[in-house]
Formats: sequence, C-alpha cells, structure tokens
Amino acid sequence: MKGDVHREYLSPDLNLLRMYRLYKEKNTTSSAKFWVYRDIFKQQSLNFGQPRSDTCGKCDAFFTKMSAATSEEEKRKIAVESELHHRKAEKAYTQLQSDTEWAKANADCHVISVDLQGVMYTPNLTHSNVYYQRQLSNFNLCIQELGKEDPAYMCVWHEGIAHRGSIEVASCILKWVKTKFTPLPKPEVRKLIIFSDRCCGQNNNWRMLNLMSMLISMGYFTQVEQKFMVSGHSFLPCDRSFATIEKRRKVSVLHTPDDVSKMILAQPAKPFKVMRMQCEDFRHLPDSVLKRPAGLQITSVRWLKVTVEDPWNLYARQSHSLFEGWKSWLISKPKQGATPQPPYFASHYPRAYESPLPIKKKQVPRSDDHAQLLASCCTLFL
Repeated sequence: MKGDVHREYLSPDLNLLRMYRLYKEKNTTSSAKFWVYRDIFKQQSLNFGQPRSDTCGKCDAFFTKMSAATSEEEKRKIAVESELHHRKAEKAYTQLQSDTEWAKANADCHVISVDLQGVMYTPNLTHSNVYYQRQLSNFNLCIQELGKEDPAYMCVWHEGIAHRGSIEVASCILKWVKTKFTPLPKPEVRKLIIFSDRCCGQNNNWRMLNLMSMLISMGYFTQVEQKFMVSGHSFLPCDRSFATIEKRRKVSVLHTPDDVSKMILAQPAKPFKVMRMQCEDFRHLPDSVLKRPAGLQITSVRWLKVTVEDPWNLYARQSHSLFEGWKSWLISKPKQGATPQPPYFASHYPRAYESPLPIKKKQVPRSDDHAQLLASCCTLFL
C-alpha cells in the first residue's frame, strides 16, 4: 500500500528467467549464474506488473505524455507533475495511518473506511448456459473501523431490495451508527472520521454531507469528518477484507443471497459481522436540505468537517495537509428570531423503497427454469 509508491514495476511480459537470458545475450563473457542474478534482483525495489493502487487516469496520462515528449525540459515538467500527484496519494495514506493510531489511543475517536465490493452474482452455477443467462446481483458495503478490535461490518442486500447509490451508502452508515452507538449525554464528545474513495455517485455527494449534519444534530457525534483518497490510489483496509471474501467465493457454491451471507460469515481467522439490509432500512435521506453555497465544489476538496459547535457551517480543505487552513461555507441558516438549532433535529425519514424492487422483464433470462430460480432467490432473502 504505502511502500508501493516507491517501488518500480517492469512490464508484465517479463519474468526473471527471460531477463536473465537477455542479460546473457548482451554480456556473453559474464559467468554469473541464474541464482546470482536472482539474488541481486531481489535486492532492488523492482517487481513485475503494475498494481491497482498505482494505476489511475492521471498516471496513465503522465506515462503517455512522457513517452511522446521530445525535449528534456518537457520530460522534467511531466516528471514534476507526476511526483506531485504521487505525493498527494502518499499524504492520504499517511493521514489514514495517523488517524488510525490516534483512534487506538483515544476511545472517543472512531475512524472508519467505507467501500462497496464488486457485484456478487447468484446462483454461481457451473454449467455453461449460466454465462448467457440473467443472474441476481448481490451488493456488499464494508464499514471497517480502524484502530479498534471490532470486526468489519458487511452490509448485504440484493437488487430485489435496493439499488447501490448514495441513498444505500448513507442508509448503511446510519444503521451502523445506530447499531454501535447511543446519543451522547452532554458534555461528552465523540468524533467520527470517514475515509472513502472519490466515487461521486456513492460517497462524494451532498447526501453524505446531509448524513454528517444529521449525525451531529441527532447527538451521536460532536464532530464528523470525511476524507477522500486520491483517485486511482484509493486502496483502503476494506479492500483487504474483500480479498478474503473473494478468495473464499471462488471455492463456495452460492445459490441464494442467504448463501452469500453465510459465505461472508465463514471466516475462521477474523470473522466479519453481517448486517442484512431490508427495504425498511433504506431511508430517503435528503440531498437538498442544506444550502449549496456558490463556489463550493465538493468533488474538488479532500477533507470535509461538520461540528456541533458550528453546525451551520461546512469546513473544507483542498488537501490532507494539517498546515492548510479551513475554509468555511454557510450551508444552513436559522430563521430570524428562532432558537438556533442544527440543520437536522428529526430522527425519522420516509422509506426509500416501499416494497421490493421488481426485476425488469427485459432482464429476465430466456430459460424459464432459470427465471423461476432467480425469483426464488429474491423471495428467500426478503
């Protein structure tokens, strides 16, 4: 994760034996054996292939520009921009580690990483026809608390219950908070820090900001922050949990969404907790209650903060640097003469889905038997 920023990666078409043969072709007089070449290679910060955390649109653009650059001055300029980009990614990882250490030492600080796993399909039958037929999409949102001994929470549902957008992410976090915490008695303090990627449709949006304000007004926290990783360099602790699940999924037979939950629970080393999300758990948390000040583009900031002392203002930073000052934005204003209250003081919001979601006809498979099995999967999990 962190060290990979300083590691260099060779083409995935290469391997150690091929490189050794190329070395021997170029240095015909050398008597170095393969094991010597191998040992020297292992001492270098080299590897084959390119990791996911080091790949993003900007990195690819820098690589393309560098390949096409014709002058040394142009290459130096591109190299400086690329180095700045990687330093921002490194700063985000440093901030994640620092906050995790702070949460270990302070019981009133809670740091979580939030991420949505890739879609898991059921039933995962082995016959060839299944690749041409419709399968049920199962979703899993991981909420992993860092610096504490608590297991990661896996919020599981399928496409017959809800979609996978900002409503679902905010509702899962809200249910997790209500499951783990009770409203604070005054004058106690409690801080929540949320780390997530930059996905605008799920994490980086006004609905999440409304959720942050709501958690303050409901008394669960006195300060809520959200920090975004650099796009393309957003490897979070959730991804390690997903890797464990994916490894087990390859050897598991999943016929129904219930099998998905059982598969996630069956982790012998460090079990996860599964929260099965139902239709009534997804609330229509508003995305337009707060005032949207002109000039504020939440998709460009790296750090957001809302506090109980000043619930009317949103504080934002353009980077993860502690030396950068906060810029405040008025997001809500009390009526003249009214007693100051946080933007949210109601704890109930209407359901986002009144009933299970139907599977569209155009998505039903050609096989009637498979369609019946798919319908049964939905019914078993509701």
